[in-house]
Amino acid sequence: MTIDKFDFDATLLTVNFATRLLAMEVDRDVLIDRTIEAFCDLGSCKDATLMMYDEYKELKGVAASLQQRRFIIDEEIPLTKAMVEASQSLKPVIRPVCDNSVYPLPADCCNSSQTCLCIPLVGARDHIRGFVTLYREMERPWELSELFQLGIVSTVAAISFENSELFRQTIEDSLTGLYMRRYLFIRLNDEVQRYKRRGGPLSMVMLDVDHFKCVNDRFGHACGDAVLRSVGRILNESCRTGVDLPCRYGGEEFAILMPGSGKDEAEAVAERIRKACEQHIISCAEGKIGITVSAGVASIDECEKASADELLKKADERLYQAKQHGRNTIVGTDC
Repeated sequence: MTIDKFDFDATLLTVNFATRLLAMEVDRDVLIDRTIEAFCDLGSCKDATLMMYDEYKELKGVAASLQQRRFIIDEEIPLTKAMVEASQSLKPVIRPVCDNSVYPLPADCCNSSQTCLCIPLVGARDHIRGFVTLYREMERPWELSELFQLGIVSTVAAISFENSELFRQTIEDSLTGLYMRRYLFIRLNDEVQRYKRRGGPLSMVMLDVDHFKCVNDRFGHACGDAVLRSVGRILNESCRTGVDLPCRYGGEEFAILMPGSGKDEAEAVAERIRKACEQHIISCAEGKIGITVSAGVASIDECEKASADELLKKADERLYQAKQHGRNTIVGTDC
């Protein structure tokens, strides 16, 4: 395609829509899905692979699209010559597709009937964050307008992932991987305002690790950290991804904000967590540790005043009651 036939208006309109969706998102899971969607749409492809470098500088497959069916992957991806070339030139590289891969990857040989476009995700200071690969039939060559759009979107996607990581570091507890208390307050206020406008269920669970000080005193703080990491993992596994908000509230205390869940559902989740903790044994150099948790559960419709403070207060009061009633128990009503 010659430059005079290049439809800038249509191209910029399409790119503007895609880049806005990417640039406004900080949730990594949502960003992954939007990245795959944007590249498939702009590249007129049904098949794509998203690869990112992890904290150990290893290239990992993150997500893929096969015939427009998207799914998460988690496996190491070998660095091909096309990826090296794309990294060095900071530009897309076209190669035959690798026939031996389930996901579209560029081949080092030339005996394929399909082309694979390898696009580097170039972030700040020309740092390569990963790659997106797309493929389609040989008779559909890549047009200048497509390469132009994909080049812009690749930079926006890379910087969006960088921003997502920075945002995650400000809201995520480094020990447990859960959200931090200050982010809980932000989301809780948002959900209470949404409740006031639209109604609907909203619940809160407050949990505390029983006799945690004894764990630190007897086994040491390293084992105490292992306990907190284990509880954090159990909370993550017990909550709805992208819906519930599990947080480390402070010390050995945790909280779960549950939009869309009534108190019965919240109590069921709290009980599932309690049982999982009770059955979990943590092995440390100093010995094996058994843990239990106590929890208080409250719903917004139980509060005299629909406010974040009232919901937190009621859940915390019931947590205190659970401790008073012998620990390793859930309290969902005022005693």
